[in-house]
Amino acid sequence: MNDQTIHELDEAIRLNPEDPTAYLNRGYAYNGKGEYDKAIADFDKTIELDPKSPNAYYAYYHRDIAYRRKGGNDKAIEDFDKIIELDPEDAQAYHHRGIAYRRKGEYNKAIEDYNKAIELDPNDAKAYYIRGIAYYKKGEYDKAIADFDKIIELDPEDAQAYHHRGIAYRRKGEYNKAIEDYNKAIELDPNDAKAYYIRGIAYYKKGEYDKAIADFDKIIELDPKSPNAYYNRGKACGKKGEYDKAIEDFDKAIEINPKYTRAYNERGIAYYYESEYDKAIADYNKVISIKPNNAGIYLSRGYVYHDMKDYDRALEDYDNAVRLCPNYKTDFVDRKFIFGGQSLVETARELLKSVSDDYYKSGDLAAAAYYKGVSLLFLPNEIKAQRCFERACELGFDECTKIAEHLENLK
Repeated sequence: MNDQTIHELDEAIRLNPEDPTAYLNRGYAYNGKGEYDKAIADFDKTIELDPKSPNAYYAYYHRDIAYRRKGGNDKAIEDFDKIIELDPEDAQAYHHRGIAYRRKGEYNKAIEDYNKAIELDPNDAKAYYIRGIAYYKKGEYDKAIADFDKIIELDPEDAQAYHHRGIAYRRKGEYNKAIEDYNKAIELDPNDAKAYYIRGIAYYKKGEYDKAIADFDKIIELDPKSPNAYYNRGKACGKKGEYDKAIEDFDKAIEINPKYTRAYNERGIAYYYESEYDKAIADYNKVISIKPNNAGIYLSRGYVYHDMKDYDRALEDYDNAVRLCPNYKTDFVDRKFIFGGQSLVETARELLKSVSDDYYKSGDLAAAAYYKGVSLLFLPNEIKAQRCFERACELGFDECTKIAEHLENLK
């Protein structure tokens, strides 16, 4: 149909190359075919020929659709700026400009536009919906919940409103309320895989692993190629101590997505608990090959080497962990690492302190100062660590490159 329409409009434009309506309609047809560059060119021509008419107004709107489908949010924003200039009371223009700002991650500007759209049209459920998403992206969960409350007031059968309010509740840590919303979303749309997925995560966070597994089973039934479903079901099985089942799920997630580093991480944990240390190390090696600057994975691999009594490799990994670490407090104090939590940090510190003490007793004060500095970063005590590294350098520690990297990080 679009090809015939385009052919007819080509002829109309040939006969009257100054007809803005013909360019506008051909732009619509090109948009329908997914030929966005051609559509944009026709909307450009419409605006050029008749910049103040309703034709131009619609050209801006539909040029925005073409830009957005091409991923061009900046151009879309410029078009809606122009539409708002032509009609400052156009609620939908604010609404769509807000969408473009949200896609750029400019949530404050997006919210300003949704506020205006809602002021002009208080019953615009979509504006509440998108503003709610912007609020929870900003971490303002109560405001997000208020917006989804409003959508549900306007339409109690809107499954997506319950779905997204559930996300906000989950991010607040209110898992029971989140689960109530996912239950409602699933009741309204039994094939909503995302609702099962997020409810499964909420059950997992609550420690209700069997219920989480049941939800991930359902997702796999709906979408057998979902690596995240296998990954999360594997984590729940691991929490139950069912490591063989967990490993099978991580295998499947990796088969679907060979670069799924979290699945390698978790499979490494399962292998560790099954005392298959070599397989655990192989999985951590794979993560490092994909993400060589991940501090946490070196710490985890060092922990396994430590249990294997391969202390030289454990030390090297602990040293790599702190040299790669972007924020010592966040990574080594606040963060819960892949398995063992703070025990990984304590194990690393104990080994480093022991090594430092041994070097001190042997008279190698440079090495003693260096390893004491590394251990202090796990506290973290950056000031004392820096002094230790400077002292090690003064005493002629062999690996000056490592000291230089630590000192650079501590600036």
